[in-house]
Amino acid sequence: MIELAHVSKRFGSEIAVNDISLRIPKGKFCALVGTSGCGKSTTLRMINRLIAHSEGEIILDGASIETYDPVKLRRRIGYVIQHTGLFPHWSVARNIGLVPRLLKWPSIDVQARVEELMQLLGLPVEEFGHKYPHQLSGGQAQRVGVARALAANPDIMLMDEPFGALDPITREKLQDELAKLQARMHKTIVFVTHDMDEALKLADHLVVMRDGRIVQQGSPLALLKHPADPFVESLLGGLERGLKQAALTRVKDHMNSLGSALPAQSRIPADFSLRQALSMMLRDHSDRLTVVDQHDVPVGELSLRKIVKEAHLDKGNSRE
Repeated sequence: MIELAHVSKRFGSEIAVNDISLRIPKGKFCALVGTSGCGKSTTLRMINRLIAHSEGEIILDGASIETYDPVKLRRRIGYVIQHTGLFPHWSVARNIGLVPRLLKWPSIDVQARVEELMQLLGLPVEEFGHKYPHQLSGGQAQRVGVARALAANPDIMLMDEPFGALDPITREKLQDELAKLQARMHKTIVFVTHDMDEALKLADHLVVMRDGRIVQQGSPLALLKHPADPFVESLLGGLERGLKQAALTRVKDHMNSLGSALPAQSRIPADFSLRQALSMMLRDHSDRLTVVDQHDVPVGELSLRKIVKEAHLDKGNSRE
């Protein structure tokens, strides 16, 4: 869906992005991460031509972005920024319906789409449709921003630090909502963040940038297991890489099958992460947990001994 081939961006004598190449398949969630000033936001904005690239080629759905009319290009790409960019004098419903109206959708279709998205994002139209941005909380305003980006049903979404200004609880809720939306809609998403936990939680493909270059890219688990250099290792959490890897692993993938009887012990849902399981073990002073399904029926047991043994075997195999 998106390909960058030897793309660079210069601002005068300064090189903001330096000869990067990247391919993002349709329906994948790609996160650009790195320290401030590494070129990740510039890279994002070159995709929808908010910033013109200096060298190389950017291909969108098989065609160079230079063959698209810039306005039409941006209307087919959803764009979400940190501070929402909502029009303060427009109601929530009018803000969300902006792009469909620009695309000349019939009024009845615009209204139906606005109502659909507001319901999907937990903003019932009868309660929030008439409100203005200043009447919303930060999390509500960011939901409206996401809804507006989705309104014309674009194949591509660009998201630049969309949750960066929110408190941790609201941020986590919106991350969960975005993950559910992506599982349902399968958009091609390019997501810029400085929060590594956020990137690891959401992305299929992780791109680490430094000084305008791509240092390493791949699946989150691949980078956690095999960081390319000390910089990537530090960015991924250093000594906490094991816990971050555990956060991406499901309990059900490490449990023992249900035996004849399980002793009374703490319970954990099968779809929880291994990191959550380890936290429960520390909290409850236990080395075993009963794994339950969505109906709270025991389906297996999780053993600390087995987790450690599997981690040791995995480390040995990676060396080979």
